[in-house]
Amino acid sequence: MRRLLFLVLAACAPALSGCGTPDRGHDVAAVFDGRAGQWVDLTHTFDSTTIYWPTDTAGFRLTELAYGPTPGGWFYAAYALSSAEHGGTHLDAPIHFAEGRLTTDRIPLSGLIGPAAVVDVSPQAAAR
Repeated sequence: MRRLLFLVLAACAPALSGCGTPDRGHDVAAVFDGRAGQWVDLTHTFDSTTIYWPTDTAGFRLTELAYGPTPGGWFYAAYALSSAEHGGTHLDAPIHFAEGRLTTDRIPLSGLIGPAAVVDVSPQAAAR
């Protein structure tokens, strides 16, 4: 299943990564109001089970800084989160692979929206 998903994403990568030329005829508003299909959430939780690129040596770190009542009597919870950039669901900016290309904050929304194919193999995955 991972290979299939990778192939689908790789085929769409130029449009989705901002590396290619966005389809200027694409109705961006239709994506948000539901006229151009449906949203599929492909995100995953970041935690100790998150998969990282092999060069990452630190992995996921969540440190509790405070949890419980304060001297003033109110409850307070705070954490420090640290994670490598190449883990789990993420966006690689074009500059990551090519000098002089766009950084994530410079990719226009139209460069992140494009056609995609959804291949539902969940019945086959559940059978294993």
